[in-house]
Amino acid sequence: MTVQWAKWPSRITAVAIAIAAAYLLIFGPRPDSYHRADGSKIRGRLVVSFWESWTGFEARAMEGVVNRFNRSQSKIYVHVVEMSNPITKSLISIAGGDPPDIMALWSQPMGQFMANNALVPLTPLVRSGVVRRGSFPGWIWRLCAPHGVLLTLPATPETNALFWNKILFARAGLNPNKPPRSIKQLDQMAARLTVFGRDGRIKQAGFLPNQPDWWTAQWSVWFGNQLYDHHTRYFNIDTPQAIAAYRWYASWPKKLGRNRLKLFESGFGQFASANNPFMDGKVAMVMQGTYFVQFIQRYNKQLIGHYGVAPFPTATGSPRSANWGDCDMWGIPRGARHVKAAMKVLAFFIQQRNIEFLNEKQFKASPLLKISHQFYKKNRNPFIHEFQREMTSPGIQTNPANPMVARVNTEILLAASRVWGGESVAATFRHAQDMVDRWQRDERGLDLRAQMHKPQ
Repeated sequence: MTVQWAKWPSRITAVAIAIAAAYLLIFGPRPDSYHRADGSKIRGRLVVSFWESWTGFEARAMEGVVNRFNRSQSKIYVHVVEMSNPITKSLISIAGGDPPDIMALWSQPMGQFMANNALVPLTPLVRSGVVRRGSFPGWIWRLCAPHGVLLTLPATPETNALFWNKILFARAGLNPNKPPRSIKQLDQMAARLTVFGRDGRIKQAGFLPNQPDWWTAQWSVWFGNQLYDHHTRYFNIDTPQAIAAYRWYASWPKKLGRNRLKLFESGFGQFASANNPFMDGKVAMVMQGTYFVQFIQRYNKQLIGHYGVAPFPTATGSPRSANWGDCDMWGIPRGARHVKAAMKVLAFFIQQRNIEFLNEKQFKASPLLKISHQFYKKNRNPFIHEFQREMTSPGIQTNPANPMVARVNTEILLAASRVWGGESVAATFRHAQDMVDRWQRDERGLDLRAQMHKPQ
């Protein structure tokens, strides 16, 4: 049975409305009064509720910005609630008529929120000059204002880079200060960095494209594929560049041996631990974001000063010609009680000194085009200049504000899993493209029918 995924946004709304009552049972009614951490009541202030998803050091950084705001004036108090799944809970709360005043989100669910008209435009912030199109790199603006109308503000952006272990490079006879620039060079260096034991088992891998597997659906970007065409609104999955990317992806278990690779990977530890395969020397090169610097400093101090960061290699060998970007964002959901107050809070959050404080504490690049000298001077990330340069790369692609994007990513992931297991790359990705094309045609048909029945 074919599922009509084009109807997915409306189904989300229907489901959200149907279970809105469950929201009240799960979360309870919004309290009439709030308490500080020390138990004292908040009196004489308008309380703005803020749902965010960070934990650990990232949550503490956000709390620092919130505390700055709460101390800066005496009329509004921002009450932070950590949410493990703010997107689903926010959609439910919006349908239930009791959303937070400010919520955290990121690029992939933007299509859902737009399809359901679930965000309040932040036009007043543009009119007042708090932000403008030129405040951010172009790709950040497209994420926050998908169709030219500002719907969110950027919090902490993410681009990726190559991290390499200089100790392992030197041990393999490679120049520790000369990372690969092309995919071909990456493959050649990875072969020299791969070590087998006498029993034939893998002891060390030069590189593995599925470690971590967070960008498996985007590998074609580094091979020159335009994964989404913003003009035609079509996803490109089986282009020659995409086929080349996943033939490369599928080559790794072939040349290392599937069973040997499974056994090797079974010994990997968790990402946020000293047993992370890069941190404990099992994998010599990895693709990661700027936040990874903080995890290295936390879990393997011995690696500090002995690893490098550079633009991830591309098929053409041209640096910064391709990358994948994402960004944590703040928005005001439809139905928020205190929209004007929430606007004031967001205006404070996006001030240069506050947004730089947040990103410096999270070891991330700033989403602003204008960077202060102090941001670089105080930054504990030794590679912040590299990541900040990447922010203005012309080759950055992102998730589009399309409600189908989650399903398309899932289809690509399924296809990647099949070719990793040995299935034909061309046939598998042609099938994936056919599936996505069907969904896209259905979506277009739905759009056309909606226009035909639009009230005059």
